[in-house]
Amino acid sequence: MIKTSILVLSLLAAGTAQAKTVTMNASSYCQCYKCCGKRPGDAGYGITASGVKVRQGMVAVDRKYIRLGTKIKIHGMPGTYIAMDTGSAIRGKRIDIFNPSHKSALKFGRKSVRVTILRRGKV
Repeated sequence: MIKTSILVLSLLAAGTAQAKTVTMNASSYCQCYKCCGKRPGDAGYGITASGVKVRQGMVAVDRKYIRLGTKIKIHGMPGTYIAMDTGSAIRGKRIDIFNPSHKSALKFGRKSVRVTILRRGKV
């Protein structure tokens, strides 16, 4: 928490970001058929809305609320995340965190999380 606060303050001081922390409803998804509606071999399987292969550290967002390419910190979770995907059910203050397995995505469930925008995307 302290490292994140220092990073956000450093970015603000440098004029490279406008930190904003919001509370969002979070869920988790994987690339399986149940989560995404595509199977291995289908066109677009495992490809995000931004056109890159989905991987850990990516999240799906509502583009009207958070731009693709935005770097975020999800409080209580390790590391940072990049908004690279969208989803038909992801609207407003919702975020969907990529997880490599369906079992771990289900285990995550749904929860309220605090999200700090570290760097805004351009898309």
